Amino acid sequence: MQYIAMIGDVIESKSIKERQQSQDQLNQIMKQLNEQYQTTIVSNFTITTGDEFQALLTANAPFLRIMDEILMAFRPYKVRFGFGLGEMMTEINNEISIGADGPAYWHARAAIEYIHEKNDYGMTQARIGHENTETVEDLNHYLALTEYIRSSWVTSQNDLLAVLLANDIYQEDFEHQMIAAQLNINPSALSKRLKGSGIKVYLRGRNTITDAVHQLLKEEE
Repeated sequence: MQYIAMIGDVIESKSIKERQQSQDQLNQIMKQLNEQYQTTIVSNFTITTGDEFQALLTANAPFLRIMDEILMAFRPYKVRFGFGLGEMMTEINNEISIGADGPAYWHARAAIEYIHEKNDYGMTQARIGHENTETVEDLNHYLALTEYIRSSWVTSQNDLLAVLLANDIYQEDFEHQMIAAQLNINPSALSKRLKGSGIKVYLRGRNTITDAVHQLLKEEE
């Protein structure tokens, strides 16, 4: 059976002054994700060290949406992500993501180590790992492009994505007037924010990558 393993690593965690506060915040996010995405989580989000967490997801999980949920909820702190595609070799504990082992986690670890070494000057903080690197290399190029778009966002543009997620929206087509009202801006200001952020291209790209990963894992079942 194919899975998506997810490893997150808090960037420059040792320099965070409010360390306990950030850990409490991360703990709360993990709990919320385990409830919100329980149908696509095989092994719960678990903090494995003070600055790292992981989870095992189903082969059809919305993994990039989950990544963005974490990034928006964990602001102002930043996280890098490694995603691994593959099987598991040991028994899986559904309640806690510690102790299980297999190619999915190996590839996730390799992906996050790659990001440590090569992150496009800090603009790319996510990578997909697979036993055949060439198979996912194009996807990683597209992923880097979406990361580049997000890297330039200011607070108001991140707020836009956060509001979309809060309304269960993760696609480029949505009702503008409702979102503008929740952001306390007029539709014209929202249009400018949409254009300046490139968020519709961002969401289109993230969903295209997600669909491609789902198809790849379906073919490998």
